[in-house]
Amino acid sequence: MPRCDKNTSTLAAGALATAIMCALLGGCAIQPTLKPLCPPLVAYGHEQQASLAQELRTHPDLKEAPLFLADYANERNELRAACKS
Repeated sequence: MPRCDKNTSTLAAGALATAIMCALLGGCAIQPTLKPLCPPLVAYGHEQQASLAQELRTHPDLKEAPLFLADYANERNELRAACKS
Protein backbone atom coordinates (compact mmCIF):
# COMPACT_ATOMS: atom_id res chain seq x y z
CA MET A 1 0.00 0.00 0.00
CA PRO A 2 1.48 3.40 -0.97
CA ARG A 3 2.23 5.80 1.82
CA CYS A 4 0.70 9.27 1.88
CA ASP A 5 2.94 12.08 2.84
CA LYS A 6 1.77 15.28 4.48
CA ASN A 7 1.53 17.21 1.17
CA THR A 8 -0.71 14.56 -0.41
CA SER A 9 -3.03 14.58 2.61
CA THR A 10 -3.23 18.38 2.58
CA LEU A 11 -3.95 18.39 -1.15
CA ALA A 12 -6.71 15.80 -0.77
CA ALA A 13 -8.27 17.71 2.14
CA GLY A 14 -8.18 20.93 0.09
CA ALA A 15 -9.82 19.22 -2.88
CA LEU A 16 -12.52 17.78 -0.63
CA ALA A 17 -13.16 21.17 0.97
CA THR A 18 -13.39 22.78 -2.47
CA ALA A 19 -15.84 20.15 -3.69
CA ILE A 20 -18.04 20.61 -0.60
CA MET A 21 -17.98 24.40 -0.96
CA CYS A 22 -18.93 24.18 -4.65
CA ALA A 23 -21.83 21.87 -3.83
CA LEU A 24 -23.09 24.20 -1.11
CA LEU A 25 -22.77 27.34 -3.22
CA GLY A 26 -24.45 25.66 -6.18
CA GLY A 27 -27.69 25.69 -4.20
CA CYS A 28 -27.52 29.48 -4.00
CA ALA A 29 -27.62 29.96 -7.75
CA ILE A 30 -30.55 31.99 -9.00
CA GLN A 31 -33.00 29.86 -10.94
CA PRO A 32 -33.94 31.45 -14.26
CA THR A 33 -37.58 32.15 -14.94
CA LEU A 34 -38.57 30.31 -18.07
CA LYS A 35 -41.03 32.10 -20.31
CA PRO A 36 -42.07 30.78 -23.71
CA LEU A 37 -41.26 32.91 -26.70
CA CYS A 38 -44.59 33.94 -28.16
CA PRO A 39 -44.46 35.16 -31.72
CA PRO A 40 -47.49 37.14 -32.84
CA LEU A 41 -50.12 35.14 -34.68
CA VAL A 42 -51.17 36.31 -38.11
CA ALA A 43 -54.78 37.43 -38.03
CA TYR A 44 -56.85 36.14 -40.94
CA GLY A 45 -60.00 38.06 -41.72
CA HIS A 46 -63.39 36.53 -42.45
CA GLU A 47 -63.01 37.22 -46.18
CA GLN A 48 -59.63 35.46 -46.32
CA GLN A 49 -61.00 32.44 -44.47
CA ALA A 50 -64.02 32.28 -46.77
CA SER A 51 -61.77 32.57 -49.82
CA LEU A 52 -59.58 29.71 -48.59
CA ALA A 53 -62.63 27.55 -47.90
CA GLN A 54 -63.91 28.27 -51.43
CA GLU A 55 -60.54 27.34 -52.95
CA LEU A 56 -60.53 24.05 -51.05
CA ARG A 57 -64.07 23.25 -52.22
CA THR A 58 -63.16 24.18 -55.81
CA HIS A 59 -60.14 21.83 -55.81
CA PRO A 60 -61.22 18.51 -54.27
CA ASP A 61 -58.05 16.98 -55.74
CA LEU A 62 -56.02 18.71 -53.00
CA LYS A 63 -55.68 15.83 -50.55
CA GLU A 64 -52.82 17.07 -48.36
CA ALA A 65 -53.70 20.76 -48.04
CA PRO A 66 -56.62 20.22 -45.62
CA LEU A 67 -54.40 18.03 -43.41
CA PHE A 68 -51.69 20.69 -43.31
CA LEU A 69 -54.25 23.38 -42.51
CA ALA A 70 -55.71 21.28 -39.67
CA ASP A 71 -52.23 20.80 -38.20
CA TYR A 72 -51.58 24.53 -38.55
CA ALA A 73 -54.83 25.31 -36.72
CA ASN A 74 -53.86 22.94 -33.89
CA GLU A 75 -50.44 24.56 -33.58
CA ARG A 76 -52.02 28.02 -33.42
CA ASN A 77 -54.36 26.84 -30.63
CA GLU A 78 -51.46 25.31 -28.70
CA LEU A 79 -49.43 28.49 -29.12
CA ARG A 80 -52.31 30.59 -27.81
CA ALA A 81 -52.62 28.32 -24.76
CA ALA A 82 -48.87 28.36 -24.06
CA CYS A 83 -48.63 32.14 -24.32
CA LYS A 84 -51.53 32.74 -21.94
CA SER A 85 -49.57 31.33 -19.00
